[in-house]
Amino acid sequence: MKNNFSFLKNDAVFFEDSLKKDYPYIAKKPRNHESLFFVKKGKLLYEKDDLKAVVSEGQVGYITKGSCDVSGAYMCDEVSYIAVNFCFGTEVFPPEGNLPFQTLCSDGHLHYPYKSLFKRGLEESSQKDDGSDYIANGVLMEIIGYLHKDRDLSQMDIKKYKKIERAVEYMKSHCDDEYFRISELSRISQMSEKNFRRIFGALYGQTPYAFLQKLRVEKAEILLLNTNKSVLEIALSCGFSDVYSFSHSFKRHFGLSPQNYRASANNV
Repeated sequence: MKNNFSFLKNDAVFFEDSLKKDYPYIAKKPRNHESLFFVKKGKLLYEKDDLKAVVSEGQVGYITKGSCDVSGAYMCDEVSYIAVNFCFGTEVFPPEGNLPFQTLCSDGHLHYPYKSLFKRGLEESSQKDDGSDYIANGVLMEIIGYLHKDRDLSQMDIKKYKKIERAVEYMKSHCDDEYFRISELSRISQMSEKNFRRIFGALYGQTPYAFLQKLRVEKAEILLLNTNKSVLEIALSCGFSDVYSFSHSFKRHFGLSPQNYRASANNV
């Protein structure tokens, strides 16, 4: 029986590289693949025909198949990035293969996990075994999925985005309040709670409650590592009602209980 998923084998290749000032990369012949890249540090200037685009730290860039182009460090001594080359078959994309993105296809203002995805793809590509090849391709598909979401959300009314950001800042400064309510955020955003939750999830990729718990355990981590406060004191000061709920949330986020996390850090 024909394997309809053969296009996923040995296709996505993640790699890490950098470009120094005055030493650009020049494609001397048309590229035979498409590329996505995440800028880790610095700024990258991409030039193709009459097109010029600057991709900064934390942003994602896209290069189409068939491009003859120039890439170099822009306004910095060196730009470093993680990239992935791919050329999916016609089973998934049209023969030309190009995706519907601009060169700067994610400006970094939406909180999608591009950095961690590119790092994971790089780790899997370095393994050079069949399982890792498939996982790397899965990571690429996840990146492309987020880029599609990114493109759709970029059309969102900017006023709504600013209202959400205002609520997030309030959440950050009040996350240690045990009686904090998500409904307060919808009031600050001047939206219905249902609409607030929907837009928040689209922007941050998680529920407001999950984001709140993340803020709390990250604050607790700082206290665990830098104070002698008991786990109970830390739990209560970070907005948790009891040690059990704190320990459960902390372990889910960091993989260790608060006690074991503190102990392991002290033994380093």
